Amino acid sequence: MSVLAHRKSTAIASPVLAVAGFLRKMIRSGMRLLTHIVEVNAEARQHKAAIEAELYLNHYKHSSKNDDDLPVVR
Repeated sequence: MSVLAHRKSTAIASPVLAVAGFLRKMIRSGMRLLTHIVEVNAEARQHKAAIEAELYLNHYKHSSKNDDDLPVVR
């Protein structure tokens, strides 16, 4: 009887372990992607700060032109 009970629990455990392994891989790859995105954004901010420091000697902050003050043409 114990052999049959053991075989049934093994048969059920196998798909559960497969799903758990798959979820673990997906979470790990998602975390890697998120880490990469954060690193890329941090590097872009560092480059922007270095360019501003080089161009303006840290006296000014560069921003793109805002077109909100232009009149509306109808």
